[in-house]
Amino acid sequence: MPFEWHDTVNTLIGHSKEYLISIFNDNLGELVVVVSIVTMLLSVFATFTRPAWIMKNQVFRENLICNPFWFAARFISIPIAMVAVWGDPGMFGLFLKDSQLIVLNLAPKLIILTFIMSLAAPMLLDFGLVQFVAVYASPVMRPLFKVPGRSAVDCIASWLGSSSTAVVITAKMHLSGYYNDREASIMVTSFSLTGIYNIYAIASLLDFRYAFPQIVFSVYLTMFLLAIIFPRIWPLNSIPETYCGSAEGFDVPSKEARHGHTIFDWALQMGINKARHMSIKQYFHETLSIGVPLIFGTIPLMITFGTFLLAVADMTPVIYIISYPVSWLLEMSGVAEAGVIGGAVVFAYIDQYLAAAYAQSLFTESARFLCICLTTIGLINLTEVGIHVWHSTIPIKIWQMSVIYLMRIVLSLFILIPLSALFFS
Repeated sequence: MPFEWHDTVNTLIGHSKEYLISIFNDNLGELVVVVSIVTMLLSVFATFTRPAWIMKNQVFRENLICNPFWFAARFISIPIAMVAVWGDPGMFGLFLKDSQLIVLNLAPKLIILTFIMSLAAPMLLDFGLVQFVAVYASPVMRPLFKVPGRSAVDCIASWLGSSSTAVVITAKMHLSGYYNDREASIMVTSFSLTGIYNIYAIASLLDFRYAFPQIVFSVYLTMFLLAIIFPRIWPLNSIPETYCGSAEGFDVPSKEARHGHTIFDWALQMGINKARHMSIKQYFHETLSIGVPLIFGTIPLMITFGTFLLAVADMTPVIYIISYPVSWLLEMSGVAEAGVIGGAVVFAYIDQYLAAAYAQSLFTESARFLCICLTTIGLINLTEVGIHVWHSTIPIKIWQMSVIYLMRIVLSLFILIPLSALFFS
């Protein structure tokens, strides 16, 4: 809920972010350099020594131990960040403008937002609220979305946390036989909601926080409608309803499970049971599971690939060519700055924050609104959802994810363009 503090109206997270930015103020670039160097040092240590305390911790193991390609990408982020902060006449100086946009503007904001959100999100996710709401949501899941009632937990986890959180939960449930192949594929590509913190972060990076209520309404309305449509059409409806390995599907009817409790009593009991199992140790574990992937995973890769892709977009017509179908559709609909929005949609398939970096030049409110909505509604991105899906037993292929992403973008335009005209005409 927004409130006024120091003559500024913002949410609690927004005020906290601005306060921390004001503390670092003149050293935001140096903060990014430090994060890049620390990430590289930890990656070297973890990859070559593999100590027990890292190998036993899934969060550290998955984000610090990496293959040569990701290792090189993290290493390259260091000179790029240094060039952005202190300048360099050498080879990396060619990318100075693009690197400064990311290192001095986007990356420090994302680091600070991640720090705040990683502390706040477990309070919402792991103290019973998700389980309480899921009890009320469960009865509508199968009729509307073609997924089991327990999938409400995944949906709410993605809404209050992140898409990767929901993918991890879905993958574990699929492996255990709670979801069949089609249900799991629906969950990771069309059913989860974009995390509300992610939407806020993208809106903040594009200086569009004041339109956050309109953005959230539009994004979740569109995602709700798409979640009803996509399980009923190709390619998702062509995925077989088989189970992983020897697992067999099972689902306990909620009315039997409640044993005479009212739905409110049952929801309250589920929430209390979850809260009882939380501890300070578990809270910090969940905090790390949110913060470590973004700070040590996304930030260095955002610097390296973001700088490279922005340079490619500036110097070559590659992004223009790839994004032409979406840009053309936007232009035919009378949308301003269609070319930049189309390019941002392409970047969003790789990573949402790269899309925000590419879209910094957007001027009009309607263009920024459409850009934020489209880049978050796509839901699938390779650096978050894609990586988790590839490392899971969910049998959905890269071409299927690409087709679904494009279909989501095209169909959402028919909802978002009228809403844009309504809110910002």
